Amino acid sequence: MRIYWRDPHMSVGKWARSVFLILATLLIACLIAWPLIQSYLLAHPYRRVADLTERDAGSVVDRVTFAAADGIELAGWFVPGDGNGATIVVSHGSGANGPGTYPGVAFLNRAGYNVFVFDHRAHGQSGGKFTTIGPLEVRDLRGAVAYVRSRPDVDPARVGAMGCSMGSGVSIGAAAEDPAIRAVVAESGYADMGELWSRFGYIGVRGTSLHWSWGVPLRWATWLWTGQRIATFKPEALIGHISPRPVLIVHGEQDNAACTVDDARRLYRAAGEPKSLWIVAGAGHCGAHSVVPQTYEARIISFFDQALAD
Repeated sequence: MRIYWRDPHMSVGKWARSVFLILATLLIACLIAWPLIQSYLLAHPYRRVADLTERDAGSVVDRVTFAAADGIELAGWFVPGDGNGATIVVSHGSGANGPGTYPGVAFLNRAGYNVFVFDHRAHGQSGGKFTTIGPLEVRDLRGAVAYVRSRPDVDPARVGAMGCSMGSGVSIGAAAEDPAIRAVVAESGYADMGELWSRFGYIGVRGTSLHWSWGVPLRWATWLWTGQRIATFKPEALIGHISPRPVLIVHGEQDNAACTVDDARRLYRAAGEPKSLWIVAGAGHCGAHSVVPQTYEARIISFFDQALAD
C-alpha cells in the first residue's frame, strides 16, 4: 500500500491557507482555554488542610467554627494570651491556611496577645466553593472579628488585624467597613485587584521586549466561576476609610511580581493618618519576618501595643 503525503490537487496556496486555518484555530482555542483554566485555578486553590495543636502552639488552643458575614462556615483556632484581652486576628494568603500561618505570628502570643487564625473560604477546613482573593474574603475576616469580640476573654475594644498578600487586601477591606478593627498591619499587598489580574495574565518572551497580558479575559473568566467582578475591589480606594485608626504597611524590597513596592507606596499615599510604611531591604513576598525577624517582631509588637493600649 502506498501512502501519499502530498495531495496532487493541493496547490502551495491551498496548503498555506490550510496551515493558517489550523494555527488560527489553535490560537483561538488557547485564547479561550487559557483564561478559563488559569482563572479556575486562581478561584479554586488546592486545599491544604491542617490543624493547630497545643504542641504546635506551645499553649492551649481552642478550635472553633464560626460564620462569615454572609453565613459561610469557617474553621478557626484561638490561642489565648496573658489575659489582657487584646487580640490579633490574622488573615492568610491565597492557597495557605490558618494553622500554617500561626508560626509567623506566634511572637504576638508570646508578647501577651490573643491570636486568632482561621481558614478563609475554599481553604483548609472551611466551607465555600471558591475564593476571590479579596472581596468575598472581607466577609470572612468580618465574621472572625465578630466571633472573637463575642468571647469573654477578648476585650472587644482592643482587636487588631494582620494579613499578608491576599490577607493584606482583606484586612484593609474589612477595616474600611468595620470600625471594630482598631489597627491594621498589611504586608505584601496589592493596590488594585484589576491590576493584579493583569499581572497574573502577563506573558512575555524572554530576551525580547515582546509581552502582553490576558488580564481582561482572565477577569471575565473569573466572573464565570465566581459571579464576582473582582476588578472593582481596590484596597487603594478603601484604605483611607480606616483613619483615624492606625495602619502599618510592610513590603519586601524584592517583592515586585504580583504585588509590588509601588503598590505599597500607593497604599501609603492613599491612607489617612496615622500611617507608616516600611520597605524591608532584601525581603521577598511576605518575607520580611524571615529576613529581619527580631526587628520585625519588635516593630509589629510596638505598633499594636500603641494602637491597642488600654
